[in-house]
Amino acid sequence: SFFLTALGSVFDFHNMAYADSLIHLLLQKDITEIFHVHDIESPFLRSVVDDEVTFGSGQNQFLSSIYKENHGEIVQEPNKIASLALFHMKHQANLILQHPRLSSLIIENKIALQGLLSQISKRKSIQFDLTMAFQKL
Repeated sequence: SFFLTALGSVFDFHNMAYADSLIHLLLQKDITEIFHVHDIESPFLRSVVDDEVTFGSGQNQFLSSIYKENHGEIVQEPNKIASLALFHMKHQANLILQHPRLSSLIIENKIALQGLLSQISKRKSIQFDLTMAFQKL
């Protein structure tokens, strides 16, 4: 297994050096699945939902913009942090699938895009197919 991490799980696919490194990793290590992971008790995500500026980073601003864009739907959910995480995962999957080089690599190599929501304190998690968000019923 190989893991990439970023503050708030915000990955910068517009940065060509980062995208090139990811492409190299996917090709060299024969990766079959990409997991986007969020913990629903994340202090970072909680700060976004609670509108606290405790982190003040670009990642915090990015997640805040997703929260504001989807505020109406997020506030209706019992777990606002989990809802924000889901919107963020869908957004990141969309960036991957629209990236000129990453999307073709994902499709050609049949690399699955998976989401994983965890609640570490309760030792629970749920896994789901992120591409389902883009399929029509």
